[in-house]
Parts: sequence; structure tokens; C-alpha cells
Amino acid sequence: MIRTDDLRTRVRFERRRGAMAARRATARVARKAAPIRRPIFVLGCPRSGTTLLFAVLRCHPDLAGSGAEGHVLWDTYQHPAGHGWTSDRSTAETIRPGEAAFLNGAIARLTHGGRFLDKTPKHSLRVQYLDALFPDASFVFLRRDGRATVSSLIEGWTRGHAISYRLPVTLDLGAYRGRYWSYLLPPGWRRVIRTSIPEVAALQYRAANEIALDDLSRLDPARVSVVSFEDLLADPRAVVGDLLERLELRRAGSVLRFADDLDRHTASSLSPPRPDKWLERGAELAPVMDRIAPTMRRLGYEDV
Repeated sequence: MIRTDDLRTRVRFERRRGAMAARRATARVARKAAPIRRPIFVLGCPRSGTTLLFAVLRCHPDLAGSGAEGHVLWDTYQHPAGHGWTSDRSTAETIRPGEAAFLNGAIARLTHGGRFLDKTPKHSLRVQYLDALFPDASFVFLRRDGRATVSSLIEGWTRGHAISYRLPVTLDLGAYRGRYWSYLLPPGWRRVIRTSIPEVAALQYRAANEIALDDLSRLDPARVSVVSFEDLLADPRAVVGDLLERLELRRAGSVLRFADDLDRHTASSLSPPRPDKWLERGAELAPVMDRIAPTMRRLGYEDV
């Protein structure tokens, strides 16, 4: 199936842009709120399994949030259009006047006293920014085999999944020509706008993981938990139990029951999951393997 920029796509995008404008209006009148304490941010490359991990954690009765990815919340001030369309990269230097007050107030209204849990893959590029806003935050970083992740990104791009931006330039990626961008916008994205969907997906995988690893390495290790997607599927109760301990959360039965039944939850799979499904896209992956292999090795995948 080849992606198309149809009317439904444009309507969905415009609705989302309207919601962001409403957030901006709220920001202008936001009152000063107490700083949010000990939030938890789940991050990882798009299509790496963060939705599944988030679904497990959000079952915990002590956690609260929007229940979905917080793009509208974070993009209120950090939309790339406000930074010259450079990328989704945000740091302490990009925080704007009034932004902290707005975020603390908005999150307080979402959580009603619960501990804030958020999952937004763009945060792979925003650890420095989040650390500056929430210096006691915990970060859960999900790693996954690059072949499976990039294969899923290619599938999502082909289907027009998770459109994030309407760009100021036109993409010419062979299977897709248009101005709509899917998933996170990495530094250097303009260099691949005349290449192919696999090249874009490989850049997204490299940037999301490399930048996150660099930024997380500068934090207190006690604030960082690294989870393997493969380990999560192989032994969900053990992985989730260890994660709850690191996050100083009680072993809630609701979370452990969800973990025990993990194989029934396909999360946001675009097509039925199967072991080594990425092999079906071997011909598309082959030209970009030299780009993703170093990142995979850094993540601990040595068989590449």
C-alpha cells in the first residue's frame, strides 16, 4: 500500500494543529503552579515498543497522565516551526519564558495529585530539556533491535501512520511525495528529503537512540532505567517487576496481571507481530544496514 496525502489526512492534521493553538491560548493565562515532582518519562525510537511498555505502566494506580502521547502539550512551546524547522531536538536553552509554569499547571490538571507518567518518542531528542524542567524526573529508555524498528518505521511511513508535521518543503522519497512527515523530526532531516523511506527511517533510528544515549549518560544512573524490548516480551513479569522497583513504585497487581497477559496486547502494531518479521523487508533494509549497525552495537546488539 502506497501512502497518499488524502483529505482525511489533512483533516486529522488540521484538528491537531487547532488543539495546539488552544493550548497556546491556555498558556498565556496559565497561573504559576507548584513544580511537578518525580515524573516518569518513557522514551525510545518510534516503533520500538514504547506504546506497549507505557500501556503496562499506566495500569499502576499511583500513576496518572493524559493516557496518550503528549505531543500537543510539549509542542505548545517546542514545535520545530518555532525553531526554524531545525528538528525536534530541545535543550535547556530552548525553554521559553512561561513554559515551565504552563507545563506544571497543565500536568497538575491532568494528574490530580498522581505521579505523572508520559510517553512521547520525541523525548528521545529532549532529555536535556526535560532534565532542566524536572530535575528529579526518572527516564525509562526502551531499546530494540534496529532491523525490527526500522522495518516497522518503513511500514508506518508507507501507510501514512503517525503524521507529525506538514513541512515547509516537499519530500520526494520514491514511494511517497508530499509535505507530511511521520514520527519524530531528527537533526539532519533535510539531507534525506530526496532519498527514500528506508533512509529516513534509518536516520530516525540513529538519531533517537544516539542522542538519547548521549544525554542519559550525563544523568545520575539512579534516574535512568534501560529496558530491552526483547527481554520485555520474553519475561514480562520479571522485567516489569524490576522496573517498578527502580522507579520506587509498589508491585501493583494490576500492572503484574497486565504483564502476565502481555502476549495478548499487540499495542500499536501496524500488522500482526511475528518473530523476525523484519526479514520480509530485507531488500529495503540492506542498503541502510551500515548506517544502523553501529547504533545497534552501541545498544548491545552484537550480531550485526
